[in-house]
Parts: sequence; C-alpha cells; structure tokens
Amino acid sequence: MSKIITQLFNTNLQGLELLFIAYRRLKKDDPVMSRQLFDKFKTGLELHIRHEEQRLLPELALVSAAHELISKAQQEHQQLRQQLEWIENLLDKRIDSLEDDRTLELMLVDHIENDEFELYPACDKMLNTDAVTRVLMALYP
Repeated sequence: MSKIITQLFNTNLQGLELLFIAYRRLKKDDPVMSRQLFDKFKTGLELHIRHEEQRLLPELALVSAAHELISKAQQEHQQLRQQLEWIENLLDKRIDSLEDDRTLELMLVDHIENDEFELYPACDKMLNTDAVTRVLMALYP
C-alpha cells in the first residue's frame, strides 16, 4: 500500500489550498463570497487536522518512536487553529486581516511541506496494510 497516505492526505490539502487562494483573491472584489470561502476553508482544515490527530497520528504512534514528528504535527495544528480563530474574529468584526492572512499562508506552506515530505512518507513507510486500512475505514465510515 505504498504512498496511499501521502496521496490521500495531499489530495485533501490541495483542495484546501485552492479554497484559501480563492478566499484571498475574492476578498477585495466580493467580500461575501470571500467570507464563505474562508468558512469552508476553515471547516475543511479543521476536519483535516482532526483526521490526522484522531486517525493517522495514533496509528503512527503505535508502530514507531516518531514522537518528534507527531509532536511537531500537533504543535503546527495548534498554531493553525489559533490563527484560523484569530482571522475569523477579525472577519466577524470587519477588520482587515491581510497581514494575518499572509501569516496563515506561511504557516500553511510550512505545515504542508512538513506533512508532504516528513509525516506522510513516514506513515507510508511504517504503517502496515491493516493500519492504513483502519485509517481509510475511519475516514470513510
């Protein structure tokens, strides 16, 4: 089952990236649609994080001593959640969030890079077929 985790989770991240790009591009010209895109992006990223934390990371913890990798992912998730909440609060108050959007973009790029080149390949390498199947079954009940 080589690279199934990488392919599955990267596909999800690519969709989230597109939502974030669309949110930022429409912000000036169509703030209502932009806000709807942000809300979808936020919901999608939160779900992605939950899937990693509740399904993927526990499986990895069972088969490896990848504590540093797991801890790094959890720390990044917490930072992303905080930034999402901050931006949502600014948008609710109709306060410009341009700089905060840029900060989130940098955080996302870093997190996606870490997932794509460290976390997911480690999972693909260390998780056996049963573990990958459990992750898939949990994601698609």
